[in-house]
Amino acid sequence: AGHLYVSDSYNQAIRLLQAGSTLSIIGIANAASGVVGSISPGEIVVVYGSGMGPAQLTAASVASSGLYASELAGTSVSFNGIPAPIIYTSATQVAAVVPYASITYCCGFVRVAVAYQGKTSGALSLSNALWALGVFTLDSSGKGQAAAVNQDGSINGANAPAKIGDVITLFATGEGQTSPTGVDGKPASSPLPQPQYRITVTIGGINATVQYSGGAPGEIAGLMQVNATIPSGIRTGNAVPVLLTVSNVSSEPGVTIAVR
Repeated sequence: AGHLYVSDSYNQAIRLLQAGSTLSIIGIANAASGVVGSISPGEIVVVYGSGMGPAQLTAASVASSGLYASELAGTSVSFNGIPAPIIYTSATQVAAVVPYASITYCCGFVRVAVAYQGKTSGALSLSNALWALGVFTLDSSGKGQAAAVNQDGSINGANAPAKIGDVITLFATGEGQTSPTGVDGKPASSPLPQPQYRITVTIGGINATVQYSGGAPGEIAGLMQVNATIPSGIRTGNAVPVLLTVSNVSSEPGVTIAVR
């Protein structure tokens, strides 16, 4: 999960907070789509604020326990009091994975707090949802070229388009609870966790056959890999729209792949 696009007013708020060192949260967004809204179990999110961690971004690695830890460089994040695995931390951004047990039903509220070196922020209350799908893009904006891998292992793009009939691999988050039940901070291994509800994919507005949807092998729980066959009948080009859906919730519009 990388940086993500936020509005100019959001950026202005961040700059104002950077002027001080008070530990506070100003918002939370889906790490893939950049959408600020309801959060779901297992969703990778970015917390924005000030004084939340070290001045230089620090990335996590798998701890001796075999899991991603819930504390990194003095930073911890809790959702309804449950500590969350952290992917990276800095003074103004922290990427974390919403604990699976912190959201067990739809349409309630989750209280989020960040602690750093003995100080704790005020809690931010967010609505929850069973799903909050977002697709990762190459520039981490939540728009444009998807972070997608072609069938031959190359990175999809205008210079390396996929072909109709090929299998394209996409990466997303916010698919909700999994089976087996998600384990916070665990890298995906056999049996690979799969969403409890079916993921569907459209490419160029046409339904694509989903070959696989579930944990990305070796990657932290909450990162979903989706393999789908590019259907015939689509209009090819460098910006063919891709949409993922679970139940009645779809990923952000404007994500594309290149198809020749």
